Amino acid sequence: MRTLSFHVLVALLAATAIVGAALLALAPHGGLPYTKASFTAADATHAFAAEGVVLSVRSRSVVMTTLGDPRDVLEVDAFADRRTVERTGFHDVTVSHGRRAPFARDCSSSVPAERWRGNVRVLVDCARAGATAPGWLQRVERALDRL
Repeated sequence: MRTLSFHVLVALLAATAIVGAALLALAPHGGLPYTKASFTAADATHAFAAEGVVLSVRSRSVVMTTLGDPRDVLEVDAFADRRTVERTGFHDVTVSHGRRAPFARDCSSSVPAERWRGNVRVLVDCARAGATAPGWLQRVERALDRL
């Protein structure tokens, strides 16, 4: 009987370890998709201006400069080099329904849509954009192509 209990305990511990490893692997990691900072906030401002989007500075820090448009549909972040940003504990995730989640690629959910080009990240507030969200995503793509 003791041998059976021991084997059951070992099996349960192994199963717990496997499930834990799977959950860790599936959890959003928030890693940054670039190594070096190639673009500046000024580069982003010029690229978006060419698409008719006026951006102004919302905040500046050693880690990033955040820009936004007058309607607050876009948040444009020009990040410093990856190691500097990661040392702050920054993770490229959002909170949805009380849980950490990756940003969306489109406007089909309540999570903002995200696009990257090098060290420049753009978040589109799909709720604010409303029915014009697909047009905003196209403008973002064109602006990022100008970087």
